[in-house]
Amino acid sequence: MIPHPLPRLLAVCIAIMAPMLHAPQATAAHDFSALTALANGALAGQHVGTPVPGFEIRLLKHGVPIYHQVFGAWSLNRPANVDSSTKTLSGALLMSIADSGNGGFSLDSHLADFLPEYNAPGFRDITIRQAFSHTSGIAGDEQALVLYQKNITLRQAAAIIKQTPLAFTPGSTFSYGGLSMQAAGAAAEVATGERYIDLFAERIAEPLGMTNTSFVIASDTNPRVAGGVESTASDYSRFMDMLANDGVDRATGVRILSSAAVNEMLTRQTNDGQPVNNSPADNNYYGVGVWVNQLVQAGPPVEAMAAGARGFHSWIDQKNDLVFTFATDLSHFANVEVLSSMMHAAILDAVPAADFDLDGTVDGNDLAIWQTAFGATRAGDANADGVTDGADFLIWQREHANAAASPSSLSVPEPTGIALALLAMAPFVRCRR
Repeated sequence: MIPHPLPRLLAVCIAIMAPMLHAPQATAAHDFSALTALANGALAGQHVGTPVPGFEIRLLKHGVPIYHQVFGAWSLNRPANVDSSTKTLSGALLMSIADSGNGGFSLDSHLADFLPEYNAPGFRDITIRQAFSHTSGIAGDEQALVLYQKNITLRQAAAIIKQTPLAFTPGSTFSYGGLSMQAAGAAAEVATGERYIDLFAERIAEPLGMTNTSFVIASDTNPRVAGGVESTASDYSRFMDMLANDGVDRATGVRILSSAAVNEMLTRQTNDGQPVNNSPADNNYYGVGVWVNQLVQAGPPVEAMAAGARGFHSWIDQKNDLVFTFATDLSHFANVEVLSSMMHAAILDAVPAADFDLDGTVDGNDLAIWQTAFGATRAGDANADGVTDGADFLIWQREHANAAASPSSLSVPEPTGIALALLAMAPFVRCRR
């Protein structure tokens, strides 16, 4: 094997720069004043249709909490009805079952494979994928009585849902609602031989330490698959961070979902050719139980978002490895949607992507972290592509140049042109065999 010359040249350049890395650096906490101002404004009715009486915000970067505050008539980690944010929890549960392959269960399985009454014209064509992306053809009714009946089983609920004729040809139309997901939950029970609430506890809640998260609507035998969970900001943030971290819980290192399952879940399952019959987001950008590419009103989109009717919502900014949770059940999502987009923009201004040590500034300490992580870990991954490489250095360089304009910052000299070129080529460095 003849070694490629670039790695050695790259190491030389880093060695030349090493003395710069350990120069004293001024540090500063993240300036979240704009985010806090938006939150306080929401209490007074600013940037929302009506004032939001109380809520909680929890923000993670690289899985680390960097902002957690309560506003108004709310308390820290108060349980909230997450409403349709339950859909994302259930989407993850179904992906877990698909990962394990219990009973042949997969996104492309048909409801009729597990529920014999669905082996009927039209109904037999409905897949689990369609049931969890609002394209099953089953009417999108969030207020159907069957979703609130306590004294029936999930299996019985599915049979009741089947009694109503399809509203659309399966796969043809986006119609937001929970009935198709209720039927898919019954299929999951049949495939595994376990109750839905037990599956959720075993596969999602317990491994993630979500001790304050459970189904409270309608009952243990007929849990509302698409809207029945109560949770807290801390619990839900940890769940969303697992998705942001490729299916692995950062706190324990335990894998909850396969990388392929997370990728499929967060990939749009709909298309522009499917007309929107009804949608709270006025579009049909939807994955498996989760909205994708949302909140574009005030800044760049977030890649994934769970959102509930009474305002509880959580989003993932994959590019910047951020997880944001807005916990409340005292408002409604349409009232806070634009506010959340504005908060995303304020957060991006306050949290540079290359602030690897999360001290609020991009400096030589972050460059040292990048150097140590280069080609080995994700600690210096500024663009959230899963690796620490030359592209991340270029982000550090750009953000450091911006930070260096502040008189309170100690400048780190710019690398030479040859060093910059080599660092930029780092992603392409390979050994010849």
